[in-house]
Amino acid sequence: MGKREEREKDEGGVSQRMKVGAAGPIFTMDDLDCSICCHPMRPPIFQCQYTVGHTICSSCHDKLPGKCCFCSLPTVYNRCNWLEYVVESLKVACPNGCTASIKYYQKEEHEKECSHAPCFCPIANCGFSGPTAMLLEHFSSKHNLRSLEVPYSEWFGIYMHVNVDPPTSATALVGQDGHIFLVCMKLESSGGVIKVCCVQPHNTGIKFKCALALSCTKTGYSQATKFQTRNTNLYDGLPDDGFPFLVPKVLLPAAALERALVFFWSLLDIHPIAC
Repeated sequence: MGKREEREKDEGGVSQRMKVGAAGPIFTMDDLDCSICCHPMRPPIFQCQYTVGHTICSSCHDKLPGKCCFCSLPTVYNRCNWLEYVVESLKVACPNGCTASIKYYQKEEHEKECSHAPCFCPIANCGFSGPTAMLLEHFSSKHNLRSLEVPYSEWFGIYMHVNVDPPTSATALVGQDGHIFLVCMKLESSGGVIKVCCVQPHNTGIKFKCALALSCTKTGYSQATKFQTRNTNLYDGLPDDGFPFLVPKVLLPAAALERALVFFWSLLDIHPIAC
């Protein structure tokens, strides 16, 4: 048999194998999940000695007696080397668009920590979502939201202003490490309520403490407080459960409700704290 005939024979054999595979798939992505807990498997992976398909993860293997929970036969679970090779080799793309190369079984872990995970615009009827840097640009270009770069662990002053309709507004603060904070003030019957939140895609454990203070020389009134900021990706809008800092109504301008904006000067300090 010549080399050409051998090549045609080999190509025919490959073609036949591909047709068989196309007619009846023998492997799906579901095979990469544990048959018991349904979580993505990672080495070590174990397989029932009597079957081809009953594979389980190491966590479930340690909890099972010496019997297969599928075929109900006494068995020994052996390492499934070929499937371990597959899950180690298979890479998936990050759904957030970052360039990380992710192993199949690490996809969920990556999504929980990915810095490109989206935050959301809390403005009503705005469907924007994107990384925090894009969100800050969106605030400025689409909603004319003010943003200020601020230092940590230093007092600084900001003007708070509130629209009468709707009776709320916000200022974005950008920390020296890039973290974004929203300072919101809302008019209520008792006065102006200020809340501060840290905008980040995940509750990573990085927390900040905020200090707020105000004083009025005319009335002699002053108050100050410290609290831990709430972390949020703004998916549900501006959070309602943050620590409220009340500016009594008596301190607001008498004509506040007759004007488009209310301005109030306050002092603010933000600094990281150990988790």
